[in-house]
Amino acid sequence: MSDSVINTDIQPFRGIRYDVSHAGALSSLLCPPYDIIDDQERLDLYARSPYNMIRLEHPLQPSGGSPDDESRYVSAALTFDEWMQAGILRLDSEPCFYVHDHEFVLHGKRHVRRGLVARVKLREWYDGVYPHELTGSKAKQDRLELMRKCHASFSGPLGLYEDKEGTIAGCLREGTVEAPVADVADGEDNHRFWAIHDPAVVAAIQSAFAGCSIYIADGHHRYETGLVYQAERRAAEMGQTVSASYDYILMTLTAFDDAGLFISPVCRVLDGMELPDAAEIEARLKQYFSVDYVPTWNALADDDGVGEMALMGVVGLRKGMIAELRKKPGVLLGAEVPGEHSKEYRSFNVSILDHVVMAKALGVDPNSEGVSYSPDMDEVVRRVQEGEAQLAFLLAPAHTLLVKKIADQNERMPRKSTYFYPKPPCGLVANPLD
Repeated sequence: MSDSVINTDIQPFRGIRYDVSHAGALSSLLCPPYDIIDDQERLDLYARSPYNMIRLEHPLQPSGGSPDDESRYVSAALTFDEWMQAGILRLDSEPCFYVHDHEFVLHGKRHVRRGLVARVKLREWYDGVYPHELTGSKAKQDRLELMRKCHASFSGPLGLYEDKEGTIAGCLREGTVEAPVADVADGEDNHRFWAIHDPAVVAAIQSAFAGCSIYIADGHHRYETGLVYQAERRAAEMGQTVSASYDYILMTLTAFDDAGLFISPVCRVLDGMELPDAAEIEARLKQYFSVDYVPTWNALADDDGVGEMALMGVVGLRKGMIAELRKKPGVLLGAEVPGEHSKEYRSFNVSILDHVVMAKALGVDPNSEGVSYSPDMDEVVRRVQEGEAQLAFLLAPAHTLLVKKIADQNERMPRKSTYFYPKPPCGLVANPLD
């Protein structure tokens, strides 16, 4: 549990940052984290600048290279070395904590999320650091190969912490009274970035974090990759007895109660599956739920597309309509979720979708290749309406407190249960691992 003895170790570090006098405007150099970049956006980012961080974070395969070989990771390492030699990227002169204020627009309103960018000492899960959802393995291998070749990380997890007394917030305010070292507009977003090197403020931040558990909000596979990389480096350097750079992981740390912390719902889309017809699906669902239909336009008027007290919405059963599933009187949905789980897990809408709707009512594997995920509700609905997909499930977002409650019980939500928004960009600072 998170109330056991905690000794979280976060460290300032000499970050690697762009020298804009050589690289050009920072607005042309930032990119999203690799796992939300589609193929076209990847090409667009390559064209934006010859020094865009996409070339390190998510490099294209060199001409003639096989998708299964290591050539793109080798290419990234060569590019990284060239940029360091040419002064495109520079190592900061002294260790710093960094503060990132990410201003963005959501639902027509402007918000700001504050993050502390630091090195966090790697520890096994549940030893002061908590995962909250299951992950796949493909992304881990990709990140591991990139770290092996570059000996650096260009993006890291988003971690959450409790700051009930506002101690950490006060430290960060004290560390950001001077002008930021970067202030850049990127479309609708704006990024202000500070480097904190005052010894007193650095020490106060470290002391405040020592008693904090950290909950991984986004980037579980990056954290797990960090553990694997650490083990490899430790094995190769058997005489190493003091902490090294690879014993830490780059992380952006945000308070649970930060006003700019949002979780978007993640829709499920089914395609290419052997499914019953719509009437049979409806009949099966009615064994567990009450089913009400509302016009699609009416449902989409809500930010999450799910009506009041509805567990989820189903697109594709009736044309122009969304089926809203609610708890059926007399049916204990939690009892239909197999295995030993907490009441929070059993009542969670994604758990019910995976275990009851998909596995029991539809007879499909919720982790099969026919299931895809998207936070873009409008696009998901369009795909079903235009026949590009069979069914889609709309869900209300999880609350951050539910994330913490499930993690505190050493449980994980199903895969792709949460989509924390916005994603911190790559290119503000990178972390050397040597």
